[in-house]
Amino acid sequence: MTKQSTFAPEQIACIYAWLAQLFSRELDSATLVQLQSSEMMDWFTTVEQEHVLTLPIQAVKTKVQALIMRNDAQLELAADFCSLFLMSDKQSALPYASVYPNCEQGNEQIKYLLAEAGMETNEAFREPSDHISIFLELLSHLHFSLNEAHLDQEKVRQLRLKTLSLLLQWLPIFSQNCQRYDEFGFYAALSQLSLALVQWDKQT
Repeated sequence: MTKQSTFAPEQIACIYAWLAQLFSRELDSATLVQLQSSEMMDWFTTVEQEHVLTLPIQAVKTKVQALIMRNDAQLELAADFCSLFLMSDKQSALPYASVYPNCEQGNEQIKYLLAEAGMETNEAFREPSDHISIFLELLSHLHFSLNEAHLDQEKVRQLRLKTLSLLLQWLPIFSQNCQRYDEFGFYAALSQLSLALVQWDKQT
């Protein structure tokens, strides 16, 4: 049984794009300032209107507010990002599909889905194609495409479902690892929001 979304496709696309940006690189000072702005807090309130996202987005908001009290917040978040996503030891949450069980072919699969969607990875983003940000960017693109009348809407829907299914093969474990190893909890909260969004999107 599908559930009705309270958001338009472009609103969901924006959430995916925002998450993709935050997982793609360490936060710079401008992004950190934007995160703590009143406009961002208003946007969080809008996202809260979808009940399945209420608790996850509130958790993100709580961590953003806690950053104000964190000394050298940007440097500390950079350290969190590095230890979680750039290390190869067991106390990390590697953001690549192909490192997770049953998703070893994730890199080839996401490349196929990107090609089917007419997308290419940005050369400036020096990460494998199966990075979580690529999945989220593709989902953002596909949601924007749902309003493009000249596109084959059934193909767009099928690509969206295939991308969601592939992501759900490893996103729950990734989120668990983020929660386990992210002591401060900012990226853990983002991972929980991502998982809630993807699971909900799969049902709508």
